[in-house]
Amino acid sequence: MLVEMQQDQFNELYDLMTQSFPPDEFRPYEKQRALLEKPEYTVYIHQKNNEIGAFFATWQTNEFVFLEHFAVKESFRNGGLGTTLLKAFLSLVNKPVRIEVEPPQADLEHRRVGFYERNGFHFSGLGYTQPALAEDLQPIYLNIMSYPEPLSEESFTQFEAWMFSHVYKKAD
Repeated sequence: MLVEMQQDQFNELYDLMTQSFPPDEFRPYEKQRALLEKPEYTVYIHQKNNEIGAFFATWQTNEFVFLEHFAVKESFRNGGLGTTLLKAFLSLVNKPVRIEVEPPQADLEHRRVGFYERNGFHFSGLGYTQPALAEDLQPIYLNIMSYPEPLSEESFTQFEAWMFSHVYKKAD
């Protein structure tokens, strides 16, 4: 159901990323592709008929997994696939998971937070400003959600320090 993405599938993955996220929420092509060289960065994909239908872009640590991007291709949505794949992903990584979400102010953000809560995640209310991922992109304020346990302030502080020293160091 979920397999590690191969390097030759990156273009298809990046196309899905650009269709699924606002431009400020992912890196330019070369910077995003360069992440594949990092041993702690892994992309898991779900394929159907040799087409990437969904993906999980992750950063792995000994203590937790940071799920940086999760998307389901539009033509694959609304059939419960997102929930099925998220459960498979959580079982596969078998560690606590952290995600970033936009503050739930509009309908789309409320629905996204609700999706994760229905799948066992906890909205912490704690957050930070993600630095711009490239020169022409904007910083974004994000809240943190955690699975399977709520995130304590101490755990949040440790996570935030890790994020800025590993994931956002000079926005790569």
